[in-house]
Amino acid sequence: MSASLLTDSAYNLNLPVKHLIKRAPVFIDADASVAAAASTMQQAGIGSVLIAGDLPGIITDRDLRGRVLAAGLGPDARVSQVMSRPVKTIDANAPIFAALQLMLENNIHHLAVVDAASITGVISGTDLLRHQINNPLYLRRTLDQLQEPSALGNYASEIAALVEKLFTGGVSATEIGRIVSSLNDALVRRLVYLGEQSLGAPPAPFAWIVFGSEGRLEQALLTDQDNALVYESESAATQNYFAALANYLVEALIQVGFPPCAGGYMATKWCKPLNEWKALFIRHIQTPEPQALLESSIFFDFRAVAGDLSLTPLEETLAGARREKLFLWHMIRGALEFRPPLGFFKRIRADNGKVDLKKGGIGPIVALARAAALCAGSHERSTLARLEAAGASGSLLTEENARALGDIFTFLLHLRLRRQLTAYRHKQPLDHAISLAELSILERRHLHEAFVMIKLIQDALMLDTGYP
Repeated sequence: MSASLLTDSAYNLNLPVKHLIKRAPVFIDADASVAAAASTMQQAGIGSVLIAGDLPGIITDRDLRGRVLAAGLGPDARVSQVMSRPVKTIDANAPIFAALQLMLENNIHHLAVVDAASITGVISGTDLLRHQINNPLYLRRTLDQLQEPSALGNYASEIAALVEKLFTGGVSATEIGRIVSSLNDALVRRLVYLGEQSLGAPPAPFAWIVFGSEGRLEQALLTDQDNALVYESESAATQNYFAALANYLVEALIQVGFPPCAGGYMATKWCKPLNEWKALFIRHIQTPEPQALLESSIFFDFRAVAGDLSLTPLEETLAGARREKLFLWHMIRGALEFRPPLGFFKRIRADNGKVDLKKGGIGPIVALARAAALCAGSHERSTLARLEAAGASGSLLTEENARALGDIFTFLLHLRLRRQLTAYRHKQPLDHAISLAELSILERRHLHEAFVMIKLIQDALMLDTGYP
């Protein structure tokens, strides 16, 4: 692999990670001293060394600072006291973006590369940073060191530049969504830390949760906020603290580039103790009235991103929804109300030459995947994972239909993100519409086939479920 390819502005993030390996792996024994580990790293010019054994471990330069010096350990301490075991690994043929994603989600800086069950090398965040300016690991470092929201600058612009780099590098829209969500999660956790520094330690365990595309790990370019706060206790003092924390976080998110939710689904309004959230979920499931169904389609995509409160009671409530036939029927019915834009002879029906990809395709698939996951009692949140779980269980969707919807969903997200990036570059409003004229002949054909397939699956479900 030539150096020019690795440093090219159109750097291909689908390249296998093995192309980043620069040297053979370096091992030391578990009973070696940390001084020996430091000396080995210094002599080899590396930032980590592997620990030999049936289950290999790793010690890094960060470990030497944080787990040895900061902990007051001496140079004779054994590496077995401070190493991480097992070392996180990645397959040699996995794409580079997968390594980025793994590092982001686990907040680690080194990965052992495995080929045929053997470690062939170690890659670091520095290896990845060296080849890209707009790198998610660099942005993650910035977020982890943030001291106040105003110091971040325009986070939305940073994300847009990163998304364009990833998209140009060949990363799919779904994978970009996971990477951006990891960064957004890190931002929220840092803002929570800053909020606690300002307001004092929280008086009870809590969880900051997100909904919508962020809850489903599908947000690329930043959209408005969809969040809430769940806390354990019901005392007046606790209520006042978390109301203040919710206000701090929502305002901080606005400051860094997340617009407020027009529908008001933010923690400043939705800040409740856990037992009230559970009661709300139960009411929505047992009494599926229009407002309850609307809120179910929002709240049931929840995902915790900060805090240490267990949300098992909410997860169990959702899993139990599979037994509530009336609720499920209404959720399926709501999903089937989204129809692809097809007219006579199944031709695409455009509005001024444009088609709304969200209303016509993405929305129906998201809603069907949510309903199917509820039928299956699945805890999955992302649309693709929900479809896979539904297909495997045979609830609502066949495995073949679930796979087809997953492929269509990926295609539609790609088209929408490409259009939105173009709009962003030209300082145009971001929406979900795409002009048919800007699609190739092959893309228009695929789009037509996608809409037809969605309609066929919907029509089959209408017969199976007795809709309307």
